[in-house]
Amino acid sequence: MSFLLAEIVLAQVDKAVRPSVGRAFRWFDDYELAFDTSDQAEATLKKLIKELGKFRLRVNAKKTKIVRLPIPAQHEWQHVLVEAGTARFFNPRDAVRYFDAAFRLRDQFEDEAVLSYSLGILFKLACPNPGVGRILQSCITQAVLCEPGAAQKAFALLTWWHLNGLQLDTTLIANTVNQMVVRHEASGFSSDITWALSFCLERGCTLGSKAGKVLSDFDDDCVALQALHMHSTGLLPAGFNNKRISKALKDADLDREHWLVAYEAVRHGFLQASAPAVNKHPVFSEFLKHKVTFYRTSLPPYASIIHPGGAPEWMVQKWMALLTGKTIAKEGQPETEESRVQMLVREDFEKLGRRSSEPDDAVVDLLDRLVPEADISGEDAYFA
Repeated sequence: MSFLLAEIVLAQVDKAVRPSVGRAFRWFDDYELAFDTSDQAEATLKKLIKELGKFRLRVNAKKTKIVRLPIPAQHEWQHVLVEAGTARFFNPRDAVRYFDAAFRLRDQFEDEAVLSYSLGILFKLACPNPGVGRILQSCITQAVLCEPGAAQKAFALLTWWHLNGLQLDTTLIANTVNQMVVRHEASGFSSDITWALSFCLERGCTLGSKAGKVLSDFDDDCVALQALHMHSTGLLPAGFNNKRISKALKDADLDREHWLVAYEAVRHGFLQASAPAVNKHPVFSEFLKHKVTFYRTSLPPYASIIHPGGAPEWMVQKWMALLTGKTIAKEGQPETEESRVQMLVREDFEKLGRRSSEPDDAVVDLLDRLVPEADISGEDAYFA
């Protein structure tokens, strides 16, 4: 819902700023605008700052700048990683050399998402052999721990390899997630933790008592909901205590900030502390009666891969284009071997009855409609 609310707000800002058609681009909350003169750029930046201020928003001063064109389409460090990624990864030394280059570049360009980019390149490898896979998993867990924001790509990559046949070192991964949770105690939870917990739920990774104790603190609704889910499935066997969450939810106001965890804890049977409030509420009581949910306890196994931010967009778009008929293999063109993930995606897409005609719509359909918990054609309803 945060994406929806952000889009509603920033769409108003877009209209007010009125950038030139074809010379402005916004990706969620990142703007890029082009002008003929620096004076035009300065004037529009002032306008953007003013319009954002009406919604009590402000630009990130560290990331906002006016640059003279032309500029390179890619950073130099990206070319280095792409070149290093041409290795065939036949032996562990190839994996070590690749991540040596990535970690060196990370030290040089601390403000860039170097490691996340390096993980994206590795999707070209459908499934490493066990020896190489062992080294790559070790390097990936180090990358997650040292670069904020790399978790989504890392866990999607591990899922990609696992579904294609690689045996994961679940002990190593669980220890990494334990460290991530404990490290976030001081700085506050982030989306990295939600992706990590999602992976643990999907793969059945059990966390330790220190992580369980940190997750007992009620700080973030999404993390609290995932922690309650893990506790209900036995993945937080020690250290976790729901007393603080129960206390906060007992008198929860569902018209305020903690409505998500208050409602979903009851909806899925994780915790009943907020049940009286949910049952009395005119809207949420109806949601409960019709089994509406905003949190899914089960998704297709490849969900993190095709979700935006998982596998490289060009790769997912290529799969979906083939499925929707937007791309047809030409005669005489050699056919590439279909990975197991592609087979799963194709099989599920066929279950949809080819309702999607565009690649982007196909991704949405696969994520939204193949939910084993509910019959979407009936009363049950699910929201992103």
